[in-house]
Amino acid sequence: MKKVILIWISVFLVSSSLLNGQLLKRNSDYTTYCYAGTKVNKIYIAPPKEFFNKRDKKGGATITFYYTGFPTAAVTALEYAGSILESLLPAGSHIDVLATWIDLGSSGILAQASTTGEAPGWAIDAFKPFAFYPAALAEKIYGQSLNKTRDGDIELTVNSSINWYLGIDGKTPVQKYDLVTVSIHEMIHGLGFFDSFYVDGTVGGYGVANIPLIYDAFVENLVGQKLTDTLIFPNPSVNLKNDLTSGDVYFNGPLLSAYNSGGRAKLWSPSTFDNGSSISHLDEYATLEANSLMTPYIDLGEAIHYPGKYTFSILGDLGWINTRIVHDPPPDTEEHLTDLTINASVKSDTTYDHNSMGVVWSFDDFTTSDTLYLNSPQSDDNYTATIPVDGYDKDLQYYLFVQDKFLRIFRSPSLNDYFRYTIHIGTDTVKPLITHTPEKYYFESIDSVDILSLASDNIGLDTVYMEYKLNEGTSNYLGLISKGNYMYRNAIKSKLIGWSGGDSLQYRIIAIDKAAEANQKVLPDSGFFSVKVEKVNSIQSYYSTDFSDAGADFFNDGFQIMKPAGFTHYGLNTPHPYISPEDKGDSIGYVSVLRTPVIFDGNGMIITYKEMVLVEPGEAGSVYGTKYFYDYVIVEGSVNSGKTWFDLTDGYDCRYADSWNAAYASLSDGQNSTYVPKDESMLRQHTVFLKESSNLSAGDTLMVRFRLFSDPYANGWGWIIEDLHIGPIINSVNDITYDPVIVYPNPGNGLMRIKVPETADGKSLRYGVYNIFGTCLMTGTAKAGPELELNISQYPSGIYLIVLYTDTGPRTFKYNMIR
Repeated sequence: MKKVILIWISVFLVSSSLLNGQLLKRNSDYTTYCYAGTKVNKIYIAPPKEFFNKRDKKGGATITFYYTGFPTAAVTALEYAGSILESLLPAGSHIDVLATWIDLGSSGILAQASTTGEAPGWAIDAFKPFAFYPAALAEKIYGQSLNKTRDGDIELTVNSSINWYLGIDGKTPVQKYDLVTVSIHEMIHGLGFFDSFYVDGTVGGYGVANIPLIYDAFVENLVGQKLTDTLIFPNPSVNLKNDLTSGDVYFNGPLLSAYNSGGRAKLWSPSTFDNGSSISHLDEYATLEANSLMTPYIDLGEAIHYPGKYTFSILGDLGWINTRIVHDPPPDTEEHLTDLTINASVKSDTTYDHNSMGVVWSFDDFTTSDTLYLNSPQSDDNYTATIPVDGYDKDLQYYLFVQDKFLRIFRSPSLNDYFRYTIHIGTDTVKPLITHTPEKYYFESIDSVDILSLASDNIGLDTVYMEYKLNEGTSNYLGLISKGNYMYRNAIKSKLIGWSGGDSLQYRIIAIDKAAEANQKVLPDSGFFSVKVEKVNSIQSYYSTDFSDAGADFFNDGFQIMKPAGFTHYGLNTPHPYISPEDKGDSIGYVSVLRTPVIFDGNGMIITYKEMVLVEPGEAGSVYGTKYFYDYVIVEGSVNSGKTWFDLTDGYDCRYADSWNAAYASLSDGQNSTYVPKDESMLRQHTVFLKESSNLSAGDTLMVRFRLFSDPYANGWGWIIEDLHIGPIINSVNDITYDPVIVYPNPGNGLMRIKVPETADGKSLRYGVYNIFGTCLMTGTAKAGPELELNISQYPSGIYLIVLYTDTGPRTFKYNMIR
C-alpha cells in the first residue's frame, strides 16, 4: 500500500512542481446546505468586539465577492457578513467568493456552499499532510493563491425564493430569515467546516480517492475512535455507517480542546444520513445558543452575527490558526563543501516555542540521522544552522520542524516520511525539466508568436532557448527570457518568418544547466513541435454568406459546413449530437473561425444569423458565467489575429427560445437529449450589435469565431447557423436612401415609410426593426411598388435600427424617434 501511495503522490508532485496553480484540484462535489427551520427563535447575537475594533482600520482578512443576480439590498447584507468574518480571520488572508442569487427550487433550503477545489496537504506543507484542504484554507496555509481570482475559492448560492430579512441590524422579523446569519454560516462551510463522509446503503465511507478532507480527520465516535482510522473503520464499511448515524459523533482537536477545557463538540449525526448536513454541522440540540450558528437549521427571526468560540476553534484546528516554516533550500552544488548553511523563518498565527525550531538531517537516506536546533541571531522569527559535510558525491536529506503553543509539531516538508529536502553535493548529472504546451494553430496575420515554457534545474539553468524553422527550412534560434517562477518566454516576429497559410512552424525547446559538464534537455524528446499556419482572407468592410460555397472562408475545429437531413439550406454545424466528457472538471470545445476579418466601424456593427441551439440548459434562473450555467454557445471576437478572444455576446443555451427548450426536453436517454430536428422550422434570427468598448475601437481588424462549450455528462443535438451577415451600422439620422430603397421621414415620430421601386426581377426586400439593445421589434417583407408603413410609436423615444437585407448583404441604418 505504501508503494502505491508513494507513486501516486510522486506523480502529483512532479506535475505540480513548476506551477502552483496545479496544486489545486478543481472540484465542487462537496456541497453543504443550510436548512430553513420551521420554528420562531427570536434572538440576536451581535458581532464580536473584533469586528467593531477593525471597522475603518487596516489589517485582518480580505473577502472579495463576485456577484450573479444579487439585488442591491442583498449585496449590502452579504458584504456586512463578509466584514464580520474579515475581522476574525488571520491578517493577510484573501478569499474570493462567487455569490449567486437563484431559485433553488425548495423552500426548505436557505442557501448552500461548496469549495471550488481542494489541495493535498503534503503539497502545501499542512499540519496533517495526508488530507485534502479546501481552496480558501489551502491558500492560507500555503501563503499564496492557487487559482485565478475569478475562479473563486468559495461558491455561495442563496435561495432567491426565501422571505429574507436584508437588514444588518439583527432586528429580524419573526416571519423572515436573516440573510446576514445564513451568509456567515455558509461562508464558514466554504472555509473548511464540511466533511466528505457518505452513506451508501449499508456502508459508510469518505474521501477524495479514499484520502480524507481535513475536517474528516478530526471526527470521532463516542469512545474517541477517529472515523478515519482505517485499522478500526475500513473505508467503506458497515461499522463506519453505523457510527455516522449513531447520534454520537464529535469533533475533537487541540484548539477546541484548549478552549473547551478538554471537551469536544458534538456534531449533527441523525439516524438517517443527510449528505451536506450530517457531520458538517454542530448538533442541533446539544449546542448552546452562543455557538449555535453552525447547527443545521436557521430559524425564523434568528439573527446570529457571531460564529462563536466553538466554530472558530474548529476552524483553527483545520488550519486557519497555522504555523508555517518558510524555507528555500540551497540548490545542488558541485563545490567541495565542509559545511552547508540552512536558513528558515517562521510565520505563525499564534505563539510558538522559539527554542523548538530544528532540523533533522541524514547523509544515508535516513538509515541514521542527526538533529540540530536552529538559532535566531536577531531573536526574531528568522533562523539559521550549519550542517557539517563530510564527503563528496553525497545527498544531504533533511526536514525542519517547530512546535506551537497547542503542542502541534509543524514540519517542512510535512510528509517527511516520504519526501525530504535533498541537496546533492557532487558531480551533477541531472537534466533540466521542461514543460510546454504548443498551440493548435496560428493565423497567418498574427504579428508575433509567443512561446511560453516552464523550466527548472537542480543546480540552476544557464540557458533556455528555442530552435525553429518554417516547414523543413533552415533552423533559427531564439533565447527564452526568464520571467520568474520558472517561466521563460519570448516572441517570434512573424514578419521575420515570412509565412503564409498552409505553412507550418516547426520548433523545439532546449534547456542547459550550469553543471561543469553541462546537462541538456530537449522538448520534444525527438523531432519538433509542428503548428499549422492557417490562411486569412483579405480584410473586408462587411461579410455575408448563405454557406452554400463558404468552405474556404472558415477554419473549423469540430464544426463543419453541411446540410443536415431534412434541411434545405447549408449551414455551419457542430457535431449532431455533440459530445460531452464523462470526467468531472473536464470540458470539450468546438470552434469555427471566420477567416475573413472585417474593419470595425466606430459607429457600430451588426452581426445577424439564423440559428437553432439545442444544447444542455443551465438551472432555472442561472446566468452565463456561473456554476449552474452548463453547456453554452457564444460568439467571440479578436483584434490580434486570434492571440486572445473576448465575448461579443454572453453565452446562451437552449433556453434562449422556448421552442428550443421544449424540444431539448422532449426526448432523452439518461441525461442526454435525443431530440433531432426534422427541418429548419425552429430556426430563429439572432442579431448582435457591436459598439466601441475596451475591447473594440474604430478601425480595428475584427476576427469572429463561434464556439460551443460542453461540460460533463449531458449533451444534445447541437448548434446550426445559417445566413450569416456582418456589416457596419450607417450613422445616419436623416432620410435613409439606399438605391433603390427609401426610408423616411427620419427623425420621425415612430411612423415611418419604406418605399421599394419596381425592379425588373420583381424581388421583394426583407427588413427588420430592432431597438438599440438588439431586441427584434418586427420583421417583414416590403414588396416592390407601393410604400410600406411601419409604426413603432408605441415604443419609447430613442435610436432604433432598421436592417434591410439586400442582394449584397444587410444594410443597417439608425432611426431617431422623437415624440
